[in-house]
Amino acid sequence: MKRYLENQKRGTEDFPFAYYKEKYSNHMIKLHWHPEIELLYGISGELTVNVSEEKYILRKGDILFINPEELHTYSPNQKLVEYHAAVFAPSLFQFKEQHFFEQHFTDPLVDGEMKFPRLISKEHPKYDVVAPIVDKLFNQDIQSKAMVFADLTVLFCALLEHSLLETELDVTSLKKSDDVKMCIQYMEANYGRKITLAELADLVHMTPNYFCNYFKKQTGLTPFTQLNNIRVRRASKMLRNTEKSIAEIAEACGYENVSFFIRKFKEIRGCTPSVYRKKE
Repeated sequence: MKRYLENQKRGTEDFPFAYYKEKYSNHMIKLHWHPEIELLYGISGELTVNVSEEKYILRKGDILFINPEELHTYSPNQKLVEYHAAVFAPSLFQFKEQHFFEQHFTDPLVDGEMKFPRLISKEHPKYDVVAPIVDKLFNQDIQSKAMVFADLTVLFCALLEHSLLETELDVTSLKKSDDVKMCIQYMEANYGRKITLAELADLVHMTPNYFCNYFKKQTGLTPFTQLNNIRVRRASKMLRNTEKSIAEIAEACGYENVSFFIRKFKEIRGCTPSVYRKKE
């Protein structure tokens, strides 16, 4: 699953924090996961976020948390969507000496015994407690390490004090995420041959129909949409780095029909394989 691990350095070793101010138009953030916490804050438009079997709509002013190692993807619902994102490691709150904050917050978070709440919209009863802290973080203090640390600490203390952190480990949810990661890993290893829905379903001991719904709930994609994404990514690499014909590349990537390969490639890349090769 290393390909889906967003292996990106966040800040520095002593301050593992990164901030993003994003504007997207018709652009989907592909399926991925990372060991850090992610905090999303809606600025304008609507963003659909798929995470851990659930779908959420992030609107202006909404706050959404993604916990470590959760598979997720998101895409804009409108022509232009703007949001802020902060991605940071739990180790940001680990101290050299044992500290009460580390005992009650950081250690349970690192050990997976505590999770952030998911969506805090304007209808949430504690929105007025959390929103001013998040707004201040993104709009006033984001350039100051000291103030970012202070704001995040205030935010987490507020979540603790108002019982908004989940303290019961959801073993079922963790297993579902592992099942999906295993199936994607299997696709990565076998993309060059025919893979059936029944074959994937057998990996997790499910019926094909149940597995198809199960996978889509977890990722927002059907199994074969994910498989085509993998195959087209591999084909793109071959188009860039080899002299193989389009027919040879189609066969090497598990496509029995060249026309179907070209159609799927164009759907995902926005152009045909031959045009893509010329561009590269």
